[in-house]
Amino acid sequence: MQHWRRLLVVALIAAPLAWAFWPQALYRDPPRQLPWELPDYREASRSWQVDENGLIQAHVEHFFLQDISPQMVSWFYQVLPVSTIAYRGETIPLYHIFHPTEHGRIRVLEAAADGAEGMGQGALIEREEWFGPYDSRGRARLREFSSTGMVAIPEFAGLAMGRIEHRFEQRQSGTYYTVTSTIGSDLPVVGAVLNYYIRNFMFHPAMMEQWQRHQVEEVASLQFFLRALYLQRGEGTRFSLADTPVSTKID
Repeated sequence: MQHWRRLLVVALIAAPLAWAFWPQALYRDPPRQLPWELPDYREASRSWQVDENGLIQAHVEHFFLQDISPQMVSWFYQVLPVSTIAYRGETIPLYHIFHPTEHGRIRVLEAAADGAEGMGQGALIEREEWFGPYDSRGRARLREFSSTGMVAIPEFAGLAMGRIEHRFEQRQSGTYYTVTSTIGSDLPVVGAVLNYYIRNFMFHPAMMEQWQRHQVEEVASLQFFLRALYLQRGEGTRFSLADTPVSTKID
């Protein structure tokens, strides 16, 4: 009986908010034919768990980005939502080569505090993507943004719903890149209900597996094109990529 009462409370509180939390079906752009093969995500270090407060705690240690500096990674994210790339005779959003099959749209809804174009501290970013069979549409406020990483605060229906921290660390001749995420709300009473909803209807175990796979694959892709793009920095937000096979080696 206690179990059913709990479910009833969840339903009564969560139902009015469900429209905001339940992702609507997205338009899925066709896959891009890119001249590289992503590594097996299962070889990267990944973990997640639910803590004592019902929040999801997740961590990803990405494949080492050889010969890519933290400054290059930060620059890429800054220009990502406002750039295009000429490839194989057509111009597509830069976001579309960041993952070959699961990126749709990314946009800046509110500019960075310093007014700079693209991502920056204070900017509100919206993205549409999918993780295998699971659509994902979300917004996040960039609380921090620098050459050493960024901190994004996901927002749903005007509520802060966790924290996603990207860190870029220079190690020898490349970048050690980690992502530490907290998913859920720490609000009293209603937070517990929202976290139950998130764990069971949004970031459930199958979704978490696909989300972490997606994270590993997109960051691994930087090894194949970021150096070529970075050479074009300072030339605006229209880049080009040669149609040349690239080594598939990831350290």
